[in-house]
Amino acid sequence: MATVLLANPNAEVVRSGGRRWILCGTHRRELRSVIENGADFRDVKAHHDSLPGEGTFIVLSARADEPTIRAHRGITSAYEVFYCLDSGGEPVLTDLFRNALARLEPADRRVPSRAKADHLLYRTTPIDSYVERIDRLGHGETLTWSPGETTPRTELTETLEPESGLTPANAHERLDEVLLAVCAPIADEASLMLSGGVDSTVLEPYLTDPTESVTGSFDTPELEFEREYADRAADLVETDREVVEMSESSYLERLEAAVDALGMPPHQLQTPTFDGIYREYDGSDTLVSGQVADAVFGLSGQLEVARTVWRTRHLRYAPPVVEKLRRHRSELEKLTRHPSDPDGQALRFALYTDRQSAVDAIGRREFERRQRQRYEYAMDRVPDATGDDYARHVHVGQWVDFFCEDAVTVWRQAGLARGREMYTPFAGKAIAELALGLESPERYVHDGEPKHVPKNLLGEWYPDYDRSKPKGNGNFPADRFLSSGPLESVFDRYDVPEFAPDIRGEIVDHSPGLAWNLAGYAVWRDRVLRSDDLEPAPHSRIVSVSERPAAPRSDIESV
Repeated sequence: MATVLLANPNAEVVRSGGRRWILCGTHRRELRSVIENGADFRDVKAHHDSLPGEGTFIVLSARADEPTIRAHRGITSAYEVFYCLDSGGEPVLTDLFRNALARLEPADRRVPSRAKADHLLYRTTPIDSYVERIDRLGHGETLTWSPGETTPRTELTETLEPESGLTPANAHERLDEVLLAVCAPIADEASLMLSGGVDSTVLEPYLTDPTESVTGSFDTPELEFEREYADRAADLVETDREVVEMSESSYLERLEAAVDALGMPPHQLQTPTFDGIYREYDGSDTLVSGQVADAVFGLSGQLEVARTVWRTRHLRYAPPVVEKLRRHRSELEKLTRHPSDPDGQALRFALYTDRQSAVDAIGRREFERRQRQRYEYAMDRVPDATGDDYARHVHVGQWVDFFCEDAVTVWRQAGLARGREMYTPFAGKAIAELALGLESPERYVHDGEPKHVPKNLLGEWYPDYDRSKPKGNGNFPADRFLSSGPLESVFDRYDVPEFAPDIRGEIVDHSPGLAWNLAGYAVWRDRVLRSDDLEPAPHSRIVSVSERPAAPRSDIESV
């Protein structure tokens, strides 16, 4: 029997014509109406692809004339579909990795070498999953799975195209229209996750006034300025805000709880912050986040340096300090490589580690394979890069970040594991195509202003907002946390993974980023991967349909 384990509390389940439809994302209610009017899979997909938001849908069929399972993940959708044959040989699909893992016996949860290599490099598995028997539907892909097939067929059926007629001067006006459309379905029921940065603050006008909001806050001294940002933004937009206060001393305990719920490694250090909000916030179960704005409109810090290098390349500019000169030459050399080069600037995006140590551990050939796979995955989904070397590297790097960085999918799953949904307007298809409508690098930087499109829109809504203040990202000081802070004892409690690079001395002294990657994996390995009593998220719904045409049956029940 084909089964879907559904963790999303807001997903629509629709029964129509011998089919069970599962609808997740921005336009689930609109798609319900289309289905109830008799649309088939092709019609539903065509309508879905035309809409401005993000979403994923699955259909189970008891009809003899069509596949048992079909699914489509929208081209920009962070609503995941994991699928496998469970340890009993039954097809299972789910929106939460933990649920798929729970359907496998511990002996069947093998972590392949490519997942370990990915984790060392990226803190995630950008395209696949952590476990060999569990697959993951890609952005813009359609899945078909018929009775008797041990593995489904998948095909890339949706890509992104630039919107026409946009300029840096008017793009923020179009962004206003799109955000209004994307936020409208949840404007009356959602709360805003307010960090005080541009990306979350600019969303406030599109939610019901007065907006309810929440800020998650650890008492970490290095993040004091970000707490001040959130306080100032809350006063400016006059939101009714709840602050979830968390103690730094409880970080390891909170990390363990987040990994237990999520069922996968935590990715970024901020994951316990998100999990704390999901666990302790008293407001809405739908939480709106400004995540993804950086990937669409932002410019990573590494390319801020690269932009300076590129603009001064003809001026024979030489920084006055030897180390700065060395870095200047190194950055310029990366920009003169092809964007597909594993060592070029573009593929440095979303690479979270001491690169050379990781390469030494996994081998040069595997490193090149992992980098090439990210490049091909991203560039299959967007138009080719054009312009000068800098423009092409920015274009490729930002879309690699968009499709492969994965923090938003992890944080959404963390919410689903707690019975909440994180809603991400900037992941809407129309917003991605709006960004593509501006040439690189001007979609990211215009007149020296990075991320100018959402900043210009925010300036119209709130002229008093300080758009020039230093950017925060909520990231914790990994070096202090691991050397003398709440994670100091993590490798006493959890053994360093066997695939760690051979490093003399303390790993954290060599590379805090690499140490965090290994710590997150070790916590997951011991608490989840090897657990013999792992269960699906307790609130998950089971949607199933019999594969036997002679006795069609469909059910929905709780775990």
